[in-house]
Amino acid sequence: MKFYDIKNITETSADIYIYGQICLEKSVDWWTEKESETDVALMDFKEQLDNLGNISTLNLYINSPGGSVFVTSAMISMLERLKAKNITINAYVDGIAASAASFLLMVADNIYLYKNSVVMIHKPMCSAYGNAIELQDAINMLDKIENSTMMPMYLAKAKITEEEIKDLIAKESWLSSDEMNEYFNVNLLQNTNQVAACIDENLFTRYKNVPENLANLINSTKKEEKTENIESNDTHFIENEEKRKREELIKNKLKLINSSLFIRKNKEN
Repeated sequence: MKFYDIKNITETSADIYIYGQICLEKSVDWWTEKESETDVALMDFKEQLDNLGNISTLNLYINSPGGSVFVTSAMISMLERLKAKNITINAYVDGIAASAASFLLMVADNIYLYKNSVVMIHKPMCSAYGNAIELQDAINMLDKIENSTMMPMYLAKAKITEEEIKDLIAKESWLSSDEMNEYFNVNLLQNTNQVAACIDENLFTRYKNVPENLANLINSTKKEEKTENIESNDTHFIENEEKRKREELIKNKLKLINSSLFIRKNKEN
């Protein structure tokens, strides 16, 4: 499913699915040269919001490992402008709302979690290289992101203190729906919701406390993708082999024709 598919549009409501990594631009598969169908790219997201029409309710369905803090912040600003137009935003955690997706979730007027929903919060991260001054600049930037971008979103829905939220962030907390209900103003749905994995295993290798069931899902998805890649490679090999044989056959026929023409020319002479 493409993240930006808009489903069930009526005169008053629309559904948008955020099912993938949040990023500035879509990644491109080096093998097929096709753009990702699950990456949540900023300008695509803006385009979909611009085309919603005169609705009163927007439902966001989230199953995302997170991604860019700055892109997420821009998306939140867009959604805040919709709220300023008296559009109600409902957010549903269909599977996982991790990292940046966890504070994107907080922009909603109403947050809904299934029994098996997971929300993960942690301190912002970046890659840094350089001397002590440059590394301190990186630390200062990360502190600003946490205090100015993340914390206001969490506090807007919090049942607990700022210090308690900071403690959860520092511990890299993977929160169940019951824990979310304890710490934040959310609505619990009594049923479970099984969705396809949205997980890039490379994104999750940097985390320390990935729950066992989620780690198993990552490994299962990895095995399925490996099998699909093997099958795909086999198909490409067969197609290339058939192409090679056809080209070889054509070359041999051309050689025979040239030989026949040569012999005929010699006979005539």
